[in-house]
Amino acid sequence: MLLPVMVATSIISCDNDDAITYSVNDVSSRVTGFSSPKTGPGAELTITGSHLDDVQRIFMGNSIITKANFVSHTESAITFNVPTSVTPNEENEKTRLLVVFGGSARATKEIEVVPFQAISSFTPFSAAEGETVTLLGVNLDLVTGVKVGTADATVISQTPTVLKFSMPAGAETSKIMLASEAGISASRSDLISCSADPSGMGCKQGLNQNTGFEDGAGDDFTGWAKQNGGQFMFATTVPGEVFGGNRAIKVARDGTLSSGEWRLQLHTNFVDTEIGASYTVTLWARATVAGAGIRLSLSPDTGLYTATAPVTTEWQLFTFEVPGERIQNAQTKFSLDMNANNTVATTFFIDDFKVTKN
Repeated sequence: MLLPVMVATSIISCDNDDAITYSVNDVSSRVTGFSSPKTGPGAELTITGSHLDDVQRIFMGNSIITKANFVSHTESAITFNVPTSVTPNEENEKTRLLVVFGGSARATKEIEVVPFQAISSFTPFSAAEGETVTLLGVNLDLVTGVKVGTADATVISQTPTVLKFSMPAGAETSKIMLASEAGISASRSDLISCSADPSGMGCKQGLNQNTGFEDGAGDDFTGWAKQNGGQFMFATTVPGEVFGGNRAIKVARDGTLSSGEWRLQLHTNFVDTEIGASYTVTLWARATVAGAGIRLSLSPDTGLYTATAPVTTEWQLFTFEVPGERIQNAQTKFSLDMNANNTVATTFFIDDFKVTKN
């Protein structure tokens, strides 16, 4: 029982590093191939072969993929996501993979690493057949094919940072899949198919005019009125500032308005409403920094003032419920009050404002 301890101690205390040697068993023949001859940072990659259930970790260049981070792991295949720290190769170069098995067994292979496409966001979140969907991301000019689930989509235009495609016929609600020579990437959330689910909240037709703020000249919006603080409201067509379509409202507040959420107010033209019926208002919004807040009110005033909802830096769906007792007129204006936290200077964006009857 004492001998192993004495041996270990002698190795640790040795001053001559050259005295420590390791015997490596080359088992490179166990790795027979990859799911793709090329891959990219962030792409999903599969290694195929035999005895792979004994693999403990994989080194890809200077990056490590531990067993705990494998997507799947069987005797014949290991699937993992290529670390984003892996750098694409220069021309005629490849990246070395070191596959570490239990004990002294090691396997080495090489693979070409190229730039890989990734989706950061897309708009709108719901679309019917033929509608244009816009993707924002990186390396989108490398994309060779787009699918919504299993349905092939037609690409309308693409640049390194923006790709537009037409919602394909027969598409179900599913993730957007992008193919390139480096592999397939997917959106983090599903694109809702209005053809498959026309009653979905994002697919309902709004009762108000110009729901997406697409119509209007300059900084004016057809069917809408800037009731208060109009000098802080502008039209924007900048990708990332628009949720759906080509145009949205940009609110650039400098913090000089007095308190009162109504001091920055946008409302619809009159909407025909049924007295005593309930309604739902939905809209999408995001801010450049925290500090913005929005609520819903009505005109004529019937006492509805919803709780103020904070606007985050990511596009978010906001839903406001209007109970039947607050609808007391045959025509109602639905107002968005946007001066919460009035002393905070912030910029935020509003798009796809819909009034629907429950």
